[in-house]
Amino acid sequence: MASNEIERWEAARKEWDEVEQTQRRATSASRPQVPVKKRQSLAIVDDRASRASSYCEEHENHIAACSFQSIWSRLSSEDLTQEKTQAMDLIDRAQLSSARASASKIPYCICGSSKPNVCPLRSTTLADEQLLIVALSKVGYSESNPLHWELLCSLFKIITDDRTGRNAISRTGPHWEKIGFQGDDPVTDLRGVGIFGLCQLLFLVSNGLTSQMTSQLLQLSNDKIQSFPLAVVGLNWTAMILERVKQGKLNWLAVKENSFITVVNGIYRGCFLSFWKMWKSRNCTIVDFANVSNEIRDTIKRRPKSLLNMAVLTHHT
Repeated sequence: MASNEIERWEAARKEWDEVEQTQRRATSASRPQVPVKKRQSLAIVDDRASRASSYCEEHENHIAACSFQSIWSRLSSEDLTQEKTQAMDLIDRAQLSSARASASKIPYCICGSSKPNVCPLRSTTLADEQLLIVALSKVGYSESNPLHWELLCSLFKIITDDRTGRNAISRTGPHWEKIGFQGDDPVTDLRGVGIFGLCQLLFLVSNGLTSQMTSQLLQLSNDKIQSFPLAVVGLNWTAMILERVKQGKLNWLAVKENSFITVVNGIYRGCFLSFWKMWKSRNCTIVDFANVSNEIRDTIKRRPKSLLNMAVLTHHT
């Protein structure tokens, strides 16, 4: 897509955002304010339930941690035909639903033009990358796939600064709660985001943040007062980002960056940087998570580029 065409698309999208914001302010002014009920659980809700085996061969525990790029490259080469078929249907339905919702609000602007809904992906590479991301969110953890254990194991080793694999790791146990899963089996927290949720967590700690900031983030997550479930928080950001990916709302950024995974991971990193700043500066506790989460969700929806830019600028300072 030519740069001037992207600029026109962005200008049209911004114009519509301003129109919708004006309409929302007028609507909210006429509504009585309802207090937000604070919630304690951060689980990603899904009807499915799975409980994996806790058994792992001893020699599989003593493996060196792998980077996101290594894991991603091998996951991309696996046979995901069934998951990609599901992903294609999910993307089509999400974009159709999004287009209908937009049309029902304000079908035309003052200028008489219809609202631009989705920036088209004219690159086959970008379309395939979008499909892969959604497909991996439909892939559940498999005990029979050694790459899945390597992914989970690498995540734990890098967060706990054991990249060389000196210490053995049990498939289940209380040690998973120390890095922010909700119980002794991390797999039960992956409903709704699948293996892709683990991929983004691995990206964050292996590429997205310095080892020093990863250590500080883990320390804050286990603070006596300001604690939060680190891994589950990340899985929530993944779920929010996936929603926008399926709706095609991040297409324009992917076109500009010429990479879908770069945009998605950049926004994810930006979510954590924004979360870190708010959590520290406001002295938040777990009861504040719902409000902070809603703020970040709104930023993902309305200003994803700011999260991407935040990640890039912070990464290079």
